[in-house]
Amino acid sequence: MAQRILALEMTGDRVRAAVAERSWNSFQLAGVYEKVRAHDEPDLSGALSRLAVEAGEVDIVISALPPDRVAKRLLELPFKDGRRLHQVVPFALEEHLPFPVDNCAVAFSRVGRHDDHSLVMAAMVRKTDLQHHLDLLAKAGLDPKTVTLAPLALAALFSRARNGAVPTAHLVVEGDELSTSVVLVDEAGTPRALRSIQGGLMTADGSPVPTDDANAILNSVRQTLLAHGGELEQTDIILAGAAGTVPQVRSLLADSLALAVRDGGDFDYASLFEGHVPGNGKFSSCVAMLMGELPTAPANLINFRQGEFVFRGRVRGDLTPFYTSGILAAALFAALLLHFGLGVSANLHRLNLINAEIEKVVTPVLGHTDPANARTDLKNGIAQMNHRLHLIGGNLARHSSLDTLLAISRALPPRFPVEIADLQTDENTLHITGQADSFATVDRAKQALDKSGYFGTIEVTHAKAGSDPNKVDFRMDANFKDSEPGAE
Repeated sequence: MAQRILALEMTGDRVRAAVAERSWNSFQLAGVYEKVRAHDEPDLSGALSRLAVEAGEVDIVISALPPDRVAKRLLELPFKDGRRLHQVVPFALEEHLPFPVDNCAVAFSRVGRHDDHSLVMAAMVRKTDLQHHLDLLAKAGLDPKTVTLAPLALAALFSRARNGAVPTAHLVVEGDELSTSVVLVDEAGTPRALRSIQGGLMTADGSPVPTDDANAILNSVRQTLLAHGGELEQTDIILAGAAGTVPQVRSLLADSLALAVRDGGDFDYASLFEGHVPGNGKFSSCVAMLMGELPTAPANLINFRQGEFVFRGRVRGDLTPFYTSGILAAALFAALLLHFGLGVSANLHRLNLINAEIEKVVTPVLGHTDPANARTDLKNGIAQMNHRLHLIGGNLARHSSLDTLLAISRALPPRFPVEIADLQTDENTLHITGQADSFATVDRAKQALDKSGYFGTIEVTHAKAGSDPNKVDFRMDANFKDSEPGAE
């Protein structure tokens, strides 16, 4: 008997879901559902219960947290070992956030690899918000195996459903009347940016919001696209979610970006699912989450059900279709294990000799260190020393930190309405983070640095309204002029 999988998301007063049936060699979309909270219901548990009854008995449940409840960061870490990633990601994520992660649940998904580096999408949610989400589902008798982030699943969906066209980058905009999510995916299917914005481009009755109300969202979408425009040659704009069913919203987005906008339902999903797929993008997020349970090459979804929130339920369903494959896999594994065991003793002895020689070399420098990590520890130590020397201007023939500060001080006029919060330099680039009183001031600061003659290419990589309504948060990257290609 095939397993039934339910993927659902809760947005505002609505619950949407998609159901698929999985066997050992097929994955068929069985239907989509939508329920609305009644006026006399205090929360969505009633709508969830009605949807669960209509969808029928299921074996696996996947749910999505509201994106605006989740903090997300794209991190590049200098190793690819999965165990080390689980240890390091929470601390690496905390460095990018203004608050500790002690009372939060952290999860991540590896979205790319390059040599010995791993690119991961790390996410964090408050434990109270996650527990509230699980309690709400429990009222309807649902215990999700996976609690994930729908925009990241959408990125995987549209990257795999290419309609036979040449692979291109995608800017996916998914939203309803309460929130909007933006995810940028490159040609290889790797997420490059993921943002969640409060407020939607449509109202509860399905009409588009006034232009003034939409400007903040459209500006954020535009900034996401512009910030990575130099990395991507061509980008498809895809509108998904409830907003995708409103033609006026699609026109509003197309006019704002001056690009054609596609509906998420226009894609051909025949290579991923059997059965009928909805013809509009309203259920795209639910359909995308089902990819985490594909029989072959499942999507690597973020899952917050870890640690104290780990799924302890029993996955129902007859696993008989998997028995033959399991027996064959076990036989193959036994043969490989026997082959491996014949040489394991000799290899262990050789490894001990190598580790002993490594310890003799590195102990005078690093002290007692695990030989397996000796190379990484040496590289990290050298990098830290070089970074400290760089900050104080040591051993640098040009663009030291002191020279850079002097160049900035001379370039910006007195009482210039810019507050610089952080300055970071590397061999070729100066990174400036701060606040200004307007977007125009940010542009004036860029022009002033450009006229100084000390810098080459200057790019505003980030600019948006800050928590103070009278301030604009910005980030600016300026290449040193003598580091530009072709500089004398």
